[in-house]
Amino acid sequence: MKVTVSVGGTFHAFRLAEQLHARGLLHRLVTTHRPRRGEQIPPDRLLANPWPEVLMRGPRMLGLPWRAGAYLKAVAFDRWAARHADGCDVWVGFAEFSLLAQRAARAAGARTVLERGSTHILTQQALIAEEYRRWKCPAPPADRRLVDRQLREYEEAQYIAVPSRFAAESFLDRGVGADRLLRIPSGVDGRLFSPGLPPGGGPPPLPGGGPFRIVTAGLSLRKGTPYLLEAAARLGIGSRGGPRLSRGGPEIELCLAGAVAPDLAPILRGTPVPARRLGALSHADLADLYRRASVFVLPSVEEGMALSVLEAMASGLPVVVTPNTGAADLIAHGREGLVVPARDPEALARAMLELYEDEPKRRAMGEAAAETARRWTWEAYGDRVVDAYTRIVQRARDPQDADVAGRA
Repeated sequence: MKVTVSVGGTFHAFRLAEQLHARGLLHRLVTTHRPRRGEQIPPDRLLANPWPEVLMRGPRMLGLPWRAGAYLKAVAFDRWAARHADGCDVWVGFAEFSLLAQRAARAAGARTVLERGSTHILTQQALIAEEYRRWKCPAPPADRRLVDRQLREYEEAQYIAVPSRFAAESFLDRGVGADRLLRIPSGVDGRLFSPGLPPGGGPPPLPGGGPFRIVTAGLSLRKGTPYLLEAAARLGIGSRGGPRLSRGGPEIELCLAGAVAPDLAPILRGTPVPARRLGALSHADLADLYRRASVFVLPSVEEGMALSVLEAMASGLPVVVTPNTGAADLIAHGREGLVVPARDPEALARAMLELYEDEPKRRAMGEAAAETARRWTWEAYGDRVVDAYTRIVQRARDPQDADVAGRA
């Protein structure tokens, strides 16, 4: 079996290509980027064309809406990638960049898989539009052409790979058949994200008696950051011994990692909650932050599967998440962490308070989270992918073969 991966960018495509190459299955990786340090893609398996990225940046430099450049990039990459879709048994393309290329791959006899890392595009748009209305933020202009491209890709793809049940249900709700869906959760780098010291040494975790440190990663309306700020305010964070916290308990520190999305900036300026705004962090710095934290919280409104949740779990942190993160597939409420409804700051505050007040429970959940994360490495992801692709090829040879959807 030979597999081609086609992506206008990076996403998790390089991880996918690495796992395929390690098993001798990678035909080629077609992309707009060169490998970064540590990414193991041999030159004879890589086709990289940077020009679509240039087309995306051009309109930005001229002050035009960034989506105009995104459309130019998608079309330019797709046209080029379609010329390199032959010679494989399974062709895997990432949504938005794959309309023409998946047609070419199918014409060449390949089975086609469309990778969609989030929910159905219409579901995603509806959920995020509701957030803009809730928080009275002006919605950025949308490029309907990009939406239409994805809808046509969904319609024509033989299979659509999604990372979680939450994402899969969004496709089922919009009429995509279950027999066309592959549910393949992503992975985590267990060498970098771990409860102990980072590879090569480094500062140890904070000793006992330090602050109760709440960490989140990714700051936007989509990530549910306003609900975290509202929950923190209800707990009285910033006023020691506030209305919900035990007097004499440890200080609480809220750490916000990641660049601030424009839609969140006015909300952050208006919040009374003191928080450490750490900005964008490298993976190494993020791993160190997790090792120094008490709990990871991500109250997302829409995700396919938040990799930051897996990274925090691998670092030994209990997690507080919503089902909309996609991570509820990987954790059980009360074992690796707590699952709360989306858009519910009161439930979020109760969950954080529960972990603040019960240190033994918090430590037990952190240990369970690390144990669970060890089953979701990138190597395990590679096994799931290969298993799914093998069944796709077998099904093409034998139409009576059992349904492959959701079994990966």
